[in-house]
Amino acid sequence: MRLRFKSILQRIISLHVVALAGVFGAISFAVWFVLDATANDFEQRLLLDHAMTVAEHLQLAGDRWTIDLPPDLAALYGRGYGGYALAIIDEKGRVVSSSLPRRETLFTPNMPLRTPAFFHQRRGKAAFYGIDFPVRKGDHGATIEVAQDLENADVIVDDVVVGFVRRVAWVVLPMFALLLALDVLIVGRALKPITTASQRARKIQPGSIGLRLPETGLPDEVLPLVVAVNQALDRLERGFQMQRDLTADAAHELRTPLAILMTMIDVLPDQKAAAELRPHILGMSRIVGQLLELAELESFTIGAEDAADLRVVCSDAICLMAPVALAQGKTIELNAPAAPVWVQGNAEMLFRAVRNLIENAIRYTAAATAVEVDVLASGAVTVKDRGPGVPATERELIFRRFWRRDRRGGPNAGLGLSIVQRAIQIHGGKVGVGEREGGGAVFSIALPVRGKVLGHSVS
Repeated sequence: MRLRFKSILQRIISLHVVALAGVFGAISFAVWFVLDATANDFEQRLLLDHAMTVAEHLQLAGDRWTIDLPPDLAALYGRGYGGYALAIIDEKGRVVSSSLPRRETLFTPNMPLRTPAFFHQRRGKAAFYGIDFPVRKGDHGATIEVAQDLENADVIVDDVVVGFVRRVAWVVLPMFALLLALDVLIVGRALKPITTASQRARKIQPGSIGLRLPETGLPDEVLPLVVAVNQALDRLERGFQMQRDLTADAAHELRTPLAILMTMIDVLPDQKAAAELRPHILGMSRIVGQLLELAELESFTIGAEDAADLRVVCSDAICLMAPVALAQGKTIELNAPAAPVWVQGNAEMLFRAVRNLIENAIRYTAAATAVEVDVLASGAVTVKDRGPGVPATERELIFRRFWRRDRRGGPNAGLGLSIVQRAIQIHGGKVGVGEREGGGAVFSIALPVRGKVLGHSVS
């Protein structure tokens, strides 16, 4: 099954690991193969030299062969130094001489033998590697067998070959780890411009669409893609700007006719018709005002020194909406800590967000109940009502623009909660809605708290 990696760095490093493992494996095998071949060649040359030296001391007396080895050679073969063994066989298969305990042959070659031949022969625990070397004098021939026991402790060359892979691992593995670490460092550095571009891309939101991906230092393979993305963002920003301008311009242009229309119906002779028209004109004026608020929010930015006390913001919003609640037989309660709750943000924009939530709660809470506004030291504000609540399936939909679900049949353009969400998003906060214990809805705002703002500290 083909491996898939979400990260290009993981993909490159994994492929490098496979490549390095293959290279090190191939190099190790090649070195072992060359070393083994060199050792075999060395052993063959050594055995051939031994056989040729023995042949110099082999004599033919009549039809029989005799051997008179110098003391050093006799000791070498007779006492088994280095694991060497010697046997001489005449052409009739008779053993002329043998260093083995029972005057045996090491290996019985096919007679007559015309050229030297190498052989492997196991005898008990011994593993002999040897040579059959033919010798001829006149019409008579003989075969000299010289072999070395590879299991003998004095055979160093074979020990080196056999232990090579195990020993070389202590050299290969640190090199492998070092190259892998260098790979991660080099590839990570090479991909740093791409990583920077991806981090910038994560910050691009509807409210920060003016950001662009950096093009400096990018590799040629990625640069065209980044350029295309920046061009697409340019077109998208122009489209958003045109949409915002259209909304703002349309709302501005509608304000004056609506004001004139409201003035005209106030002086209509038929006041019954005027009374029927007035709610519709007020509703249109409210929608126009909300559209202007949205247009303002789309281009609004929070200054580094902007700060707001959530206690004051919520208190002002309650003071504004309290007459509306009392007129409907409802009340508003404020629960806030004794100390200020400072957040980085614009007090006016936060006031609008809280006001919209309180207005929404007043509209849907039951008569003779209270809307509760809680301010927490953690930078959270909750607005609770005793209305029918918000079904779980609609808790994402209610924040969409112009989405309407009037729980009591009253006029609602579906823009109030959109204004709340956008205002809080600009402040780096979140808006949520849940179910209140005992019935009703709980709208919550979570904002990051500033530890110290303009000389004020959070207690």
